[in-house]
Amino acid sequence: MESLDHRVIMSIAAGLVLLAGGGFYFALTPRAPESLAPVSRPAPASAPAPSAPAAAAKPQPATPESVEAEIAKSDHAELQALLKRAFPDEYRDLIAAAVQTRNEGASDADVGRETFTKFQSILRANLKFAVGASTAAIDRLAANEIRLFAALGAAGSDYCLAVLGRSENQGPVVPPDDIRRLMRLATLHRFEAIVEGRSRMVTVDALSAEELKAFEAVLAKAGLTLNEIRSGEFLNKEGDGPGKPCVMVDRLYRAVAQLDESPRCKLFVSMFFMGRDR
Repeated sequence: MESLDHRVIMSIAAGLVLLAGGGFYFALTPRAPESLAPVSRPAPASAPAPSAPAAAAKPQPATPESVEAEIAKSDHAELQALLKRAFPDEYRDLIAAAVQTRNEGASDADVGRETFTKFQSILRANLKFAVGASTAAIDRLAANEIRLFAALGAAGSDYCLAVLGRSENQGPVVPPDDIRRLMRLATLHRFEAIVEGRSRMVTVDALSAEELKAFEAVLAKAGLTLNEIRSGEFLNKEGDGPGKPCVMVDRLYRAVAQLDESPRCKLFVSMFFMGRDR
């Protein structure tokens, strides 16, 4: 039996390329960062005499410090700290853009969406470096992906279809808190893998003949075939219910997780990191 070359590894991951975000879960509307609480003022001791209405106080212009404080109070505080430490130039540009957008009068939600879109752009540009991450980092990401897709499959509805880029709902899709937490971890773990892997440039070796045989065996135990994975047909194998494709992704990831370290890492690296920068 011939070994599995990189093109075939990538074709196996082709079904997962249908995950339109490629792990970039900011495609779903995030919770907007909480605004800083207004400063409380004591109530007047007595009602003032009638007078001309005072002019409305002008809102204070946003500053890098105020925007950073807002993000630090949001769901993405951990990601903020990582970006500030590991990507200082990109982080500074991101904050400057958020300040400008806020001072142009954009809403909190719009500022949040634009900021998280820039997070996504940083991720796309650097994801290729995650190939050099350790087995522990890859397994940590894979374990979270398994929990995420299991939750998406159970929740069904547009939460699964939106992640897969298949939802007909063109509006924002806000998943439950438990799924949102797993999505945040998925993005955070990808950035952690980038930071860990960028200091060592490595290539992904082809699956050997024995590794390919082992992969086909775990797929068979999961009721899947190599051709179904290559074509993406496995996503519809359990029917077209809204949560079923995520059930199948969960099943695939669990099958790969059973493999020994070498083939497991080769496959997860191909699925999570390779060809995702476009």
